Amino acid sequence: MRLFRVKWNRWFAGLIISLAFFALTGCASEYIPQNFLQSNSRAAQAAADLFYWIFWVATVIFILVEGLLVYFVLRYQRRAPEEHPEQYHGNTRLEVTWTLIPALILVVVFAATIRTMGETGPTNPPGEGIKIDVFGHQWWWEMRYNDGQVSTASELHMPPNQVMNITLRSENVIHSFWVPRIMGKTDTMPGHENVTWLMTDQPGTYDGQCAEFCGTQHANMLFRVIVHNTPEDFQTWLRNQSAPPVEPASGSLAARGKEIITNPKYFCTTCHTIQGTTAVGVTGPNLTHFASRTCFAGCMFENNKENLRNWLSSPGTMKPGNIMAQVLSQLNPGDPLHPLKPDEVEALTAYLESLR
Repeated sequence: MRLFRVKWNRWFAGLIISLAFFALTGCASEYIPQNFLQSNSRAAQAAADLFYWIFWVATVIFILVEGLLVYFVLRYQRRAPEEHPEQYHGNTRLEVTWTLIPALILVVVFAATIRTMGETGPTNPPGEGIKIDVFGHQWWWEMRYNDGQVSTASELHMPPNQVMNITLRSENVIHSFWVPRIMGKTDTMPGHENVTWLMTDQPGTYDGQCAEFCGTQHANMLFRVIVHNTPEDFQTWLRNQSAPPVEPASGSLAARGKEIITNPKYFCTTCHTIQGTTAVGVTGPNLTHFASRTCFAGCMFENNKENLRNWLSSPGTMKPGNIMAQVLSQLNPGDPLHPLKPDEVEALTAYLESLR
């Protein structure tokens, strides 16, 4: 009996410690980017409702089963060394009962899951809307509007209360497109098109994430969904993105940056496109309206002067493994981590900040 009490005390102490750690998870900040339970759309809310329903069903079952287990352990524990419990060969009625009840519960859970998937699945949009193409690269997302006439990176813009019909593609490895607060995950497959959709009536900025391991910078393959306040605001943004960028003033630092970026010596035109210039590359992000974006490098960094300067100074340090760092390393073999000169960095920074 004393040995049982020692074991019980240890088990109880372990339970208290485990519950304490579990409770601490509730101390996280109010905004958690990948928390789909903080839903901001009908589809995300349906998934959250299903989760909560299954969670409480599982909680009731857990309490019932564990409660009975503890009760029988305490009620029928051995009280004397020579005591032995009465032996039973089997009980058909009891065995059928504890098999059927879990099976019926699983059938109900399966039916509820299938219904939710049918209502909010990626192939079941609530209607036709704005069509866009999304490409998964290593490691950033490209969004194309108007049959490719408008291309942006790391930001998906949309109006409120309108469906965005999205075609997903990948030209390298498998990625997974996920906006936790708006919609569930949909894979992008090389050589195969997948579809999904987004819709919300709540303007704001929502974080997205690649949810399939795709290489060394998978965790930094982020993007943002920006829901404009009105459909008119979205159309204004789309028109601005369709227009060519403003030409920098002659003789300015930005003009010097344009000369560098369009000079084949620096390889920029090999990968990037800037409307109205000789830069027509497609490997990297379209830079036509780079300064209008809130983030860059797969949304790893906020788009500000300091981050941009640091990125141009040493892209391989800021985001190891990216293609830009590998290409630019040819400019300065002696110091491949710092391929550009300080004055070139300043000129390029000035030009990129002018591309609005």
